[in-house]
Amino acid sequence: MDTDVRHAVVIGAGMAGLAAARVLAGRCEAVTVIERDTLPGVSGPRAGVPQGHHVHGLLALGAEVFEGYFPGLRTELEQAGAPVWDWGEGLCAVLPNGTPPPTTMGMPIQTFSRPFLEHVLRRRVRALDPVTFRDGLTVTGLSSAGPGKVVGVRVKDGDGEEEIAADLVVDASGRSSHLPRWLAALGLPSPRTTTVDAQVGYASRTYAFPEGQAPPSWMGVLQPLRAPDFPKGCYAIQIENKALHVTLHGANGTQLPHDAEEFLAFAATLRGPIADTIASLTPTSDVRRYARTVNRRIAYHRLSRWPDGLIALGDSVCAFNPAYGQGMTIAALEARLLDQMLSSRRTRTPLNGQDFQQRLARLTTSSWLMATIPDRAWEQSRPTWPVKAGNWFMNRLIDTVPHDPQLYTAFSGLFHMTAGPLKLADPRLFSRVLIGPRPGGHPVTTTV
Repeated sequence: MDTDVRHAVVIGAGMAGLAAARVLAGRCEAVTVIERDTLPGVSGPRAGVPQGHHVHGLLALGAEVFEGYFPGLRTELEQAGAPVWDWGEGLCAVLPNGTPPPTTMGMPIQTFSRPFLEHVLRRRVRALDPVTFRDGLTVTGLSSAGPGKVVGVRVKDGDGEEEIAADLVVDASGRSSHLPRWLAALGLPSPRTTTVDAQVGYASRTYAFPEGQAPPSWMGVLQPLRAPDFPKGCYAIQIENKALHVTLHGANGTQLPHDAEEFLAFAATLRGPIADTIASLTPTSDVRRYARTVNRRIAYHRLSRWPDGLIALGDSVCAFNPAYGQGMTIAALEARLLDQMLSSRRTRTPLNGQDFQQRLARLTTSSWLMATIPDRAWEQSRPTWPVKAGNWFMNRLIDTVPHDPQLYTAFSGLFHMTAGPLKLADPRLFSRVLIGPRPGGHPVTTTV
């Protein structure tokens, strides 16, 4: 155990909070996870995670990291009904310039609903001896010993207020984080916040396959958005309980469906198989909408002062447009960063929170650019030349992918974070992108 961090408090029981609690449970005498919601004992959406009603994806790298901290997780999920499939074989990618043919990649993917994964992880974390969950509590501020030292949190519930002392406080409270205000109350400067908003909205529902009806040949459908000509798209995945989870999305203020009739009408305007597929299925949920998709990055790493005993991670620091599927994987990588920094300290050397925030910023930079460069193309202001160049290259790459299985595999590695951007710097691949699409692809027809 790390004797200087006897008790850690984690604010938030979402993905980032659960991953951090798992890491801290191996290094602290006690870990208290504080959650504003009353946590359900079964799998299901909760008020504090409204995005749980919509399609989520765990990228290949994120699944690998979670498996390392929760051995047997993939098998446990699979035995409970979450399918495992090869990304290249099972994905129907409806891209602007065509659909890549099935390609075996050796990249196993597992699909499930967000509430189901969170439920399984929460059960795993709750079983760890050092961990205590306290739900139904709202954190109202930080307890401090002056502006340079955080020593716990203040919380309230229906019965009143109390202070919980801690050697380390982890803010994993997500997009609703109040950390900038709490830092200001300590006399610390306000961090700069950067936002990029493509005005993306979601509408989702789940479906059951009728008894005796075979599921579609694909395991997932991906139809991405792209400015300015493709403001509509969808994600659909087969999940636990032999269900199909469908999310329709639109950018730049596109009107999204409110009810079942509008949902089918919206789907009918999309290319690819989704409209025909859901027409014969039985809905098992209402249409749910969501619009908190703005990319937001808070520059805690640039503050000249940072209090001891405090770190922030997850969407509290850097929140992505969920359309790119990066959030859960980034949460896993940030927990791994915390683990690495705790492991590398000299005995009894406190965790350097400012150093952690700076390393976290570097960790999220590539993902931030992957999300915001295409999203900036939807904004009304004139894009800068780096944004124009980045979008040109990415669009050229995606337009070439349907006609080039090797490039499709390389792009999939980049998407799933198992390969870095430098992979595409390979002259053999880079030249293919510059040359552009060749005949012989697999275009899809448009259904109007």
